[in-house]
Amino acid sequence: MKFSAIKIAKMGILIALAIGLNLVLFEIPNVELISFVVFSSGYLLGITEGGIVGLLAMFIYSVFNPMGMPTLPVLVTQVISMTLIGISGGLVGKIKWFAQGKIVNFLIIGAIGFFLTLIYDFLTNLVWGYTSGQILPVLIGGTLLSLVHTISNAVIFTVLAPVTYKVKRLEVKQDHSQNRTMERGNCL
Repeated sequence: MKFSAIKIAKMGILIALAIGLNLVLFEIPNVELISFVVFSSGYLLGITEGGIVGLLAMFIYSVFNPMGMPTLPVLVTQVISMTLIGISGGLVGKIKWFAQGKIVNFLIIGAIGFFLTLIYDFLTNLVWGYTSGQILPVLIGGTLLSLVHTISNAVIFTVLAPVTYKVKRLEVKQDHSQNRTMERGNCL
């Protein structure tokens, strides 16, 4: 698969944005924006691109995390889970009725954010518990933090979904405008 220079630049910007925004909220436990930015990258750029943004953003953030790098199994689980979030954004971006920008669609995006975060937390806690030999205590102990994480992401996804929708509409308008300009140029 080939990527244009513009698409690669957009992916790089979204990776940097995901990492940077996560660092801004670093002091607030389990409140983060990386998931939303990664999901949005898939929604805006496509399935493959969202997956790549998720993979690279999570890998870079986790390896250079101020709290220290997680164990390799947890790192791999984080990266795979965030890749799935980017891919999910790309899949949602392909659904035509999400392009309508209705409030119910933004609420559905919030619910999707909730469930993607739930999956992310369950998988990372499961692997962390398995590698430490304490699956049940880790899953039980992580319940409150997971609850904060899933609810905050549901709110973040719902509140910020209109921004992503607006960006996609602007890009579609710009693409149509450029195509018309090129068509006029070919007629001359």
